[in-house]
Amino acid sequence: MFSSTKCITLLAVFVTESLIIVSVNLLTIIVFIKNRNLRTRAMYLVISLTVADMLVGLLSQSPSPLVFMQDTCDLLRRVPLDGKIETLFSITMPFLPLVSLTNIAVISLERTHAAFRPFKHRVIKKWVYGVIIATVWVLPVMILSAAMFISFYDLTDNLFILWPIYYCFCLFVICVSYACISIKFVCGAYPQHHGAVNRQRKLTVTLLIMTIVSLILLIPFLLYIFVVAIGSKNILSSLSYLCFSFILAGVNSFVNPILYSVRIPEIKQAFISLFSRQRNENVVILV
Repeated sequence: MFSSTKCITLLAVFVTESLIIVSVNLLTIIVFIKNRNLRTRAMYLVISLTVADMLVGLLSQSPSPLVFMQDTCDLLRRVPLDGKIETLFSITMPFLPLVSLTNIAVISLERTHAAFRPFKHRVIKKWVYGVIIATVWVLPVMILSAAMFISFYDLTDNLFILWPIYYCFCLFVICVSYACISIKFVCGAYPQHHGAVNRQRKLTVTLLIMTIVSLILLIPFLLYIFVVAIGSKNILSSLSYLCFSFILAGVNSFVNPILYSVRIPEIKQAFISLFSRQRNENVVILV
């Protein structure tokens, strides 16, 4: 049973982290909206991932842990939750992380295609990316729906049946894709001073760094899923570890835009221009 002090501390952490996630990703979305030159085909999947991360902070990061902590927290037990709200949180908690991980896996496939078929990649139609993004969001819905139909247990128990399998599949796709890209960059013949090739390579390296950071931050939560799925009872299945893994998963949802702004000069300049414009408008208003 969590003490009131620990409950308040965890609640403060989750709420603060949610605000940071929503704010950082919302600013990133605004930057993409205001700068048409950033809305290239190569960035469509990044924009989709940014939207998913923002929704994680809005609908999953702070509300979902409250549902799981209610039975072990004296403070929360005094605040009864409606059954529909619990069901909503039980759905959004697995759905949004699934969307994020699917997005990362699809980005790795897109980068692989760009590395091995650069000329064909340049002529891909925009509608193809629209179909891919729609699939990224629809596929987790199909997985969750299948989980409800293949078992007679309640929703939260059923999710653990397909989670480990799907996570392993996405991790396999990500690892194989970037392994192939690394081999291609090391052994392939690329023009060293070709501007378009250098930009594609830098974008690929940036997305690789983003993927590695994301996986490191998501591994604790994945371990929790695996341990619960096999029915093991140890420290990795405890509520304290679940809260810890949720906090790290939340960091993953706002660290990506920071990496974009550091590694991609166009996005960095767009952020600087956005804040500079706002500062200038404030000065005009004050004057």
